[in-house]
Amino acid sequence: MKKNKLTFLLMVFCLIAFLGAFQSAYAAFEDIALGARGEGLANSVTAVEGMDSMTINPAAFGGVRKFMSGTHFLSSYRTGQGDADFRSYSVSALVPKMFHLRNGTMGFLGRYRLNSGVTQEKTMQFGYSTWQLLRTEKGILDFGANFKILGLTAIGSGDSANSFALDIGSILRLGDGKTVGLSFLNINNPLFDIAPAEDKAPFVMRVGYCEDRDDYLLSIDFVKRSGSSGSNRTYSLNSGYEYLWRTYKNGIFSTRAGLSLGDNSSSLNMGMAYKLVATEIFYSFSAPLTRAVNIGHSVSLVIRFGARDIESEYERLIRQEMKYRTELMSALDESAKREMILKNELNALKKETDDLKKQLNREVKKTNRTFAAKKKLEHIINRRKKAGRELKRLERERRQNKLNQLKFQFSYDWQNYLKLKIGGAPKDVLKGVLGRIISNYQDVGIDISQATIELQKIIK
Repeated sequence: MKKNKLTFLLMVFCLIAFLGAFQSAYAAFEDIALGARGEGLANSVTAVEGMDSMTINPAAFGGVRKFMSGTHFLSSYRTGQGDADFRSYSVSALVPKMFHLRNGTMGFLGRYRLNSGVTQEKTMQFGYSTWQLLRTEKGILDFGANFKILGLTAIGSGDSANSFALDIGSILRLGDGKTVGLSFLNINNPLFDIAPAEDKAPFVMRVGYCEDRDDYLLSIDFVKRSGSSGSNRTYSLNSGYEYLWRTYKNGIFSTRAGLSLGDNSSSLNMGMAYKLVATEIFYSFSAPLTRAVNIGHSVSLVIRFGARDIESEYERLIRQEMKYRTELMSALDESAKREMILKNELNALKKETDDLKKQLNREVKKTNRTFAAKKKLEHIINRRKKAGRELKRLERERRQNKLNQLKFQFSYDWQNYLKLKIGGAPKDVLKGVLGRIISNYQDVGIDISQATIELQKIIK
């Protein structure tokens, strides 16, 4: 049954792509990423999950499981179709919702765009994306759709026209952070007949791939658009790279860069962002690589309600600390093994030395043999001294490793105390925890000043 559903949906997608290939018209409501993050990635977000892909792939935001809202501003002189001069203002929201025992996410978007004093575009978008709808051998497949109410007004003549458009998309999650996205935008190719020109929202087909790891993201899109602004259909290849710079207390910084190469428009994009708990602010700029170089700018503010990023950061620190702890235990075990080998060697050398001494006593009159035995004895004594020095060095190293182990254990207990403090534990509980920490690590040779200072602050 699931295979039949999957085959039917793929046939529908192929039919839409076939019909869209023959459409050509003037353009309005082009495919532009929602916020500054998408702009910084050169709009290569067809397979990038999250709010940034709402206007590019309606299936890409199903994985958002917390309520999110955002405001976005974009000022640009270039789109994927060619030259432009516009200002865009958007407000968006994502709301997780369950229908018929199936998880998904609803998306809402309001966008106002002013095209260089020539036209005004207004968009109201309502979308829904599934979450883990179909499990296949290749991965998890999800689908989504956007219904858009579009309004276009000519500022000079005052003429206006309204229409609607439909976007559909799919995303395949391959595992290990790898996703493949496919979307079709403005599949009904709505017409806007206003003076002095007739415009159509272009039919757009997008295919994308994304690899999203803990600290970086890499994406690439191929885009095909029907004719726009009086030109023939256009193609573009977009790619983007994002890297996260994590800090312990000061949130997460990120940088991104993108490159868009098209037959009618190319640009270099760069951006940065700062995230602290549930709030994230983005900025990016775009520099066209063809014709006049006019820098575009984009700013976004996103708020994630109910986010618990501080816990994920704490878990990451704990995992890192456990890794260090495991490595330290391995080093201690290896040191103990080497120490045992050296002790056995020392015992063997001592026995051999005693035997040689007895031999020298028996053969004191045999000068040649005595001389050779003395040389061998000196060599053995030197080896014994060297082994003794190595043993002392290993004992010092072992003591230092034990001290490091105590430091890591203190760090682990201190992190647990900070979690209790962040969680709003009462002062009596905090005093008790600090008292146990101080009593456990006092006079063991490690620095516990931060615990004693914290206890003094709580007592005051």
